[in-house]
Amino acid sequence: MKKHLLFVFLGVLVCYSCSNSYDLLENDAELAKAAADYELTTRAVDTETDTVKIETIADEQTIQAVMDEYEQELMNRLSVAKERVMRTAYAATIDVVGVFKVGSCGTYKELTLHLDAEDTRQNSKVSGPVGDTYVDGNGNVNFKFCLTEANRYYPGGVFLVNHINYSQFGGTMDVLVRYHDCDDKHNKNSISSTDTRFSSVKDLAGYTIVNTNAALAWAYPPYPRPQWAPPFGLGPKQSIAYGILLDGPSFTDRGIIYVDDEDSSNKNWLKRYKGYKEDTSNVSSGMYGIEGTDNTRYHVVLNTDKEYFVLRNLYHPNFGGFPYP
Repeated sequence: MKKHLLFVFLGVLVCYSCSNSYDLLENDAELAKAAADYELTTRAVDTETDTVKIETIADEQTIQAVMDEYEQELMNRLSVAKERVMRTAYAATIDVVGVFKVGSCGTYKELTLHLDAEDTRQNSKVSGPVGDTYVDGNGNVNFKFCLTEANRYYPGGVFLVNHINYSQFGGTMDVLVRYHDCDDKHNKNSISSTDTRFSSVKDLAGYTIVNTNAALAWAYPPYPRPQWAPPFGLGPKQSIAYGILLDGPSFTDRGIIYVDDEDSSNKNWLKRYKGYKEDTSNVSSGMYGIEGTDNTRYHVVLNTDKEYFVLRNLYHPNFGGFPYP
């Protein structure tokens, strides 16, 4: 409609200019000035309209249907079906987990998860120390991981590329699954890795399922912490800088990965498992570092931050500044 008005206005101006015998250069100048003036008068209206970012959440029944589809997919995966039917200990076939990459992975393999977030007025961003994870020019989130030993003790959340042994470190590990309702149009979720076992999203297994949407799974050590000196190694065997998911009531200067998920009828959800069994109790973001509403905030702490990674970390053996005897 505005374009039609502009054409009519410019047409009238051309006729007026010709009737007054202005030369061609003057007509061009007037036309350009008129177009610029018109753009200025309408830009404010466009800007005011465009700044209203409307986000809607799907109803509970729709979200539950998506959760049921996820559970069915888990059952279709041989490892989970075997665990639930035979009720035997699961022998993990994958021996690695993902920690946030910080500069270099050393000799560890790397994995990048490209999450195609909402395209309309995209607002995904990173702030603070989150390692190498970044948001690209199209507003998509690129999670950067080092694939390190799954049998080492990590005092926070690590990314799961498959099931691991959840019965270790003196108890049963927690698993948090965050479902991202990604952009509905031309979605390009993908992974790339220097580990040849992970060449596409179809190679991700266990609790993590990525297709046009993404269910990302994160494993945490048992809590309360074991009350003895751990007989297991803390962190990767190699000495590298890395990050984990972690949060706490007194954390004020941590890294945040903000994912702007689908705006229209958003179907995000957050679930917790205790090993292979679903835990229906309330999830506290104060422990797990995942804020899940219509959009998602991941709270990252690096192992180079001794105050928050060690002294204020509920999972760390030296929490509170008192090492285990």
